[in-house]
Amino acid sequence: MSSVISSFENLVSSFLDIIKSIFNTFFSAFETLFATASSLVSSVVDLFSGLLGFILGNIVIIGFLVAAFVGYSAYQQKQGRNKRGTLKTS
Repeated sequence: MSSVISSFENLVSSFLDIIKSIFNTFFSAFETLFATASSLVSSVVDLFSGLLGFILGNIVIIGFLVAAFVGYSAYQQKQGRNKRGTLKTS
């Protein structure tokens, strides 16, 4: 009789272990999903941080190029030339 009770205890223990394993699997899957999402957000923030740092590091060069373009455009208008580089005939 004790072997029947021991077998029944082992059967119940096995079912409980299966249920525990299923819960652990779902928990691990959600944990991995949230870790992946967190890593993605962190990577995007690092990307924009690097891009902003690059732009701020080169702001003098970018400003010089913009000023040169504005100056060249003003010079072209002052000379009476249209956008194709020919003289206006008005």
